[in-house]
Amino acid sequence: MSVMDKPLAELSREDIIEFSRKRGEPEWVLRLRLKAYEYIRSTSYDPSIDPYMEKVTYRQFLEGLEKPLIVDEQLAKAARRLGIRPDELEIIYSGFSVNIDNVVIKTVLKMLEKRGVILTSMDEAVKRYPVVKDYAFRGLHPTLSKKVAYHVMLWAGGIFVYVPEGVRLPQPIQGLFIIGKEGLSQTEHTLIVLEEGAELHWIEGCTAPLRLSYGVHLGGLEAFVKDRARLFVVSINNWPGDVHHTPAKRVIVEGYKAYAELTSVSLAAKTVNVAPRIDLRGQDSTAVIQNIGLYRGNQVVRSSPLIVYEAPGTRGQLLNRTVVKDSADEEFRGRLEVRRGAKGATGFMSCNTLIIGDKARSAAIPAIASEERDSELSHEASVGRISYEKLYYLQLMGFDEEEATWLIVSGFFDPVIKKLPFDIQIEVRKILELAVKGH
Repeated sequence: MSVMDKPLAELSREDIIEFSRKRGEPEWVLRLRLKAYEYIRSTSYDPSIDPYMEKVTYRQFLEGLEKPLIVDEQLAKAARRLGIRPDELEIIYSGFSVNIDNVVIKTVLKMLEKRGVILTSMDEAVKRYPVVKDYAFRGLHPTLSKKVAYHVMLWAGGIFVYVPEGVRLPQPIQGLFIIGKEGLSQTEHTLIVLEEGAELHWIEGCTAPLRLSYGVHLGGLEAFVKDRARLFVVSINNWPGDVHHTPAKRVIVEGYKAYAELTSVSLAAKTVNVAPRIDLRGQDSTAVIQNIGLYRGNQVVRSSPLIVYEAPGTRGQLLNRTVVKDSADEEFRGRLEVRRGAKGATGFMSCNTLIIGDKARSAAIPAIASEERDSELSHEASVGRISYEKLYYLQLMGFDEEEATWLIVSGFFDPVIKKLPFDIQIEVRKILELAVKGH
């Protein structure tokens, strides 16, 4: 078997070396790839990631790295699926990047450079900026899990964002990641570094312009937040077709009174397997992980968010608010974990699910653990159905069944949506409404 026809799970050490050298990467990047390779070889079979790596050949992977032929009409269609208006594709003053199959094809910087902000592709960043070596793959290190190891071994493309001390960006920076070909076409890596007192709103959208017969998204995001810095990340994922969404995300809050928030809006995908994580290492720092999900068809969703408390006075929240319909199957396994020394840590976890139909399934399995007596952790979960009485009342008010269902679902999502930037609230409501109505 030629190397091109090998499944990704069967690549050799020499194959990885050749892949890195063809990309012209520095030696420290190659060492990380090889460390990931050795970890993969030393671990047992993992049904959450190995089947996907066995199904995609090296040839398909390399073809996915090539610049795809996506016309403006397809790009606009993909953007609309994520709630991005056509004019925003060209006019976003703070910065906009489009990443298609691991190739950054458009970056608008404008005023960012004047303020010392770096916004560039990860492919270029590992070669040009020494600061990248200090942070890249420190959060998503090659031995964190087998899924992360595959990501590190195969990553290509993505964005590097560096915000200097005291710089607060008034408008969000937006990124659009598109799968344009079958197979494993997305292994992009996003690295964000916020220096002391900095603030950033990063909004990323992931989609495909056409329905795919098979696709895998194995992207990664890691971020580092210093003293009094504030990071807000909103991810909107809407994959049409047989796409398996399995990204890796980790934020390390290093600073005193720092803040990090990860928000996910999860829509179409064949399977979803996510485990976002925030580590609170700075005293009096705060973390929020929240998810809005609308699962339908035969979707299978596995969500395992984690907040780790490592410093005194830290606070965290896990919020999961989902609607499950048709034959979709959701399982939520949130976890709050207090390490020794994190005195006075507090945390709250909430999982609320609304079920539509008789075949949908949702299970919440929360977990809390503490090595400190001086901590306060709690959780609550609820699963319910849209009541006939509510639908009947709204229909009496003049709404048809579809409109009445959307009003109930919209109100259910509102506690999370209203926390988003106003423009994003409008777009999120729009795409959720279309999804609820089956468009």
